[in-house]
Amino acid sequence: MKNKEYGYYFEKQGLSGDEGPIDPAQQYFEGSHADHAVVRETTQNTLDNPSKNIDGPIRMVFELSTMNTNDIPGIERLREHLDAVAEQTMSQQGHERMLNAAKLAKQETISVLRISDYNTTGLTGSETLAEKGSPISRLTRGKGGSSDDERGGSFGIGSAVGPMASDLSTVLYVSIPENSYKSVMAGYTRLATHTLNNTSYRAEGYFTRLDCEDDFEYQRPAPQIGTFSVRVEPGTDIYILGYRMAETDPKLERVRDAMIDNFMAAIKEKRLVVEGIVPGSQWTLDAETLPLLTKIRSEAHAFYQALQDDSPAEKTIENIGKVKLFINIDDSLEKKLHTITMRAPLMKIDTFKHNSIAAKYAAVLVCDSPEGNKYLRQLEPPQHHEWDAARDSKSGAKVIRDLKTFVRESLKERVTTEVGDEVKVEGLARFLPAKNVSPNSSGEPAVPTSEPTKEGTEAESSSVTGGGTLQQPILNRPRKKVSVKARIPAAAKKPRHQESGKPKEEGGGKPKGGAKKPRGQDHNPSEKGENNKPKGASRIRGEDVSFRSWIAQSEPNSSSVMALAITAKKSENGDLELLALGPGGSPEQDYELPISRAVIHLPDGKCDIDVSGNILKNLTLEAGKMIRVDIYMPAGERYRLGVI
Repeated sequence: MKNKEYGYYFEKQGLSGDEGPIDPAQQYFEGSHADHAVVRETTQNTLDNPSKNIDGPIRMVFELSTMNTNDIPGIERLREHLDAVAEQTMSQQGHERMLNAAKLAKQETISVLRISDYNTTGLTGSETLAEKGSPISRLTRGKGGSSDDERGGSFGIGSAVGPMASDLSTVLYVSIPENSYKSVMAGYTRLATHTLNNTSYRAEGYFTRLDCEDDFEYQRPAPQIGTFSVRVEPGTDIYILGYRMAETDPKLERVRDAMIDNFMAAIKEKRLVVEGIVPGSQWTLDAETLPLLTKIRSEAHAFYQALQDDSPAEKTIENIGKVKLFINIDDSLEKKLHTITMRAPLMKIDTFKHNSIAAKYAAVLVCDSPEGNKYLRQLEPPQHHEWDAARDSKSGAKVIRDLKTFVRESLKERVTTEVGDEVKVEGLARFLPAKNVSPNSSGEPAVPTSEPTKEGTEAESSSVTGGGTLQQPILNRPRKKVSVKARIPAAAKKPRHQESGKPKEEGGGKPKGGAKKPRGQDHNPSEKGENNKPKGASRIRGEDVSFRSWIAQSEPNSSSVMALAITAKKSENGDLELLALGPGGSPEQDYELPISRAVIHLPDGKCDIDVSGNILKNLTLEAGKMIRVDIYMPAGERYRLGVI
């Protein structure tokens, strides 16, 4: 039952200027989709208010439903003001919205989005003028103010997103503060200057006790809102009346995606659990469901994979303390996704772009130290979408420069480790030039030379062997770069000499990595394949690993070193067989690589591993973790490699 002692109170205009139907505070968020802005602002404020009395993550519930318009508290008085505003703003920008709000208030039902948080402090303090700094006062009647602990937002304008996302320009708040356990309801509407019953009123209306002229007095206990459940535990419910995205996003999937894009790290760290409830269905977004929900969105999944980095780059930077960079190098991405940045709330803020990094990657920069969180907060505009160095003329430019330098150098180091140095390609878009190859090299080349002007395929890698010479002049294509890597799935194809019709060598012998003698002092050629494995040895299949290779270095007068980056999809132990790749990435299954030595990189150093022919023996792979293996071959030898 509605209490008629309460309703929307509008301050008389007096000598103040006119306020149009366009709220300047709302314009900070109008550039974003309403759902995006609502998610960012409400979740940030929620994460800033965790309860100290309850362990476990903060929980947020987004519930979309309909309610009878007549059940909205104070709707009768609000309709009168809406009609007056709609009539008196006809010549102003924003009139159409006020007109639609007046019509919506007379409809039988209205769509409502309720945003509830749990395991939080609730809106503590009092709404009276004597407690201007209290959370409930700042949220419901404050503008442009905020406390040092961020409760209420950095600019005190986050409350503007509610009316912005409401076709009724109205929002309700129901809260139980953790220190009282008595519910309270407040309401806020932002219309325009208008005249009603010969009295001129300001644009803002507040739901309060109407006969209390000296101060605000919100309704306690809070009434039930429509058919929504009654709050019984500490926390806050925000009711956006006439949610403007209800038809566009009936299952709240856009809300869920905005949560993933902006608060993925908080969800992964089990600081936040989000639920969506709509008629007939619901969803949950938490640390367990996050991997699956990101997989259906490739860019989000790339940043999720970055957060799995168990050895992030770290550095202590002046003014902000320790920062960490989580990196995911992934050549299967359609494009570089760059680096998203965040501070203590673990909300996405800025994006750092480093076009000098040629590899495709997604990275996450986190600065969650108390001093860093406080400082970087000062560099953010109201939308919290960038770090603006100009907001601190003394140190801002240096801090941002130091952050970007740290990111750039860390990315370069990781790219060199996992993918290899980028090589400028002369004449070919997908092959290393076949130069600097030892004149003593012989045998059938794994990759023949190609026409200099012909583009290669995406599958082709960066390593070649053989002594062929280019018959046409090399064309210089400035800034054309290619990653030194190969990621080719195992495939069972005929040997190249069979595909081309070339007769097999007499005696049925297979091609070797040399003409008359082993290539490499320690090379001990042996028959490879399943029959050659020691009895009982297991085989790691190529389809169960991701694989890259690149030329790491050439040791003077001795060996070429090729680096392999191997990542298993599941934990395994066994032998892994390499194979040379022919034109277009086709496997040369009968070609024996002249491997003289194999060295694995471990956390505590390097050590040799056994190798027999093309087989790396007794590898231990942990699911999702990359290991690096260096293989040594005669100086000048280059191969494109795959695994089988």
